[in-house]
Amino acid sequence: MPVIVFAVLLILIPFPSVAGEFDFLPEHPGKFSAPVSTHIKLNKTESAAFKRNLEHLRNLLAKQPVFTPPRGVEIIGYFRPNDQQPKNTRVPIPGFGYLRFHFYQLGRKTGKPFHICCTTDEIFATINDPGLGFDMFSATEYPTRVLYEPVQVGELAGFPLFRLQNGNETIVLSRRKGPFWIPLTREEYVKGRLAHWQKEAAKSPPQDTITPQIVRNHQAALAAMSPEERQMQARYYPADPMAPTLAPVGSDEGQPLVRVDPAWFDSKLPRSAFQLITLKFSYTGNLQHEAPGPTEAGDVSPYRVWQALHTSDWGEISGALTDK
Repeated sequence: MPVIVFAVLLILIPFPSVAGEFDFLPEHPGKFSAPVSTHIKLNKTESAAFKRNLEHLRNLLAKQPVFTPPRGVEIIGYFRPNDQQPKNTRVPIPGFGYLRFHFYQLGRKTGKPFHICCTTDEIFATINDPGLGFDMFSATEYPTRVLYEPVQVGELAGFPLFRLQNGNETIVLSRRKGPFWIPLTREEYVKGRLAHWQKEAAKSPPQDTITPQIVRNHQAALAAMSPEERQMQARYYPADPMAPTLAPVGSDEGQPLVRVDPAWFDSKLPRSAFQLITLKFSYTGNLQHEAPGPTEAGDVSPYRVWQALHTSDWGEISGALTDK
């Protein structure tokens, strides 16, 4: 994003954490709007079935108490298949959706209620797209997505609830028991980072002596691994940037890494079936988990997001998991 555009956005987007900046209307009745669309790359049968499933998920969410009607916020969102669909037509169709919570305030000049245009207090839903909605490890040299191993903090209606590093929360709905990820091994980790640095070395100038040394250090670390060490779970620990950024063997330092299990989905089900639904609840850092409520300034939008997670009937919402 250009610097000038970013600066303009900073001016235009209100910050609800500033006390006295807004006259919030926490009980003002709002509305819920989240249209569902399709994708031209899907055939008609798959597209129609997937759209029905998206509408069913949307409707199950919309009937929950925090949305009937929303108080103090306007809910604006959408649901759709992913823009980029997998080339492999045997894997489930991925999709996503947003429900954004726009707080109401009183216009000081007009004396009338209105909701803000922009917000990051939201629910981000993903369907059949494992890994999104979690803290992802920013590396691409692996066969499947790599994540920092999620930390489960509880259950809602039997479904696992996770707390992310920034305080947001994610719930995972699926018919299958157990996670959709498997440990990333130390061997896999080093091979992936080695591939990255080999690409960097191939395009580095002749005077660069650091990148080739990093490549040699990774090759040496891989060669020195015993068969048992190769299969241990990798723990990201950036102690030495010249060497593989791994915690020592047997150490609990750093963060354990996992990757998406490529065999997790049931290949016998149609592509339109909702096998996995992940919903991330984002509070923009304005929620105290020990005592959830409006912000000190009086903004209720992050609290409404929290209520959507903690007061909804997830047993009922899990009815959006389908085999069609």
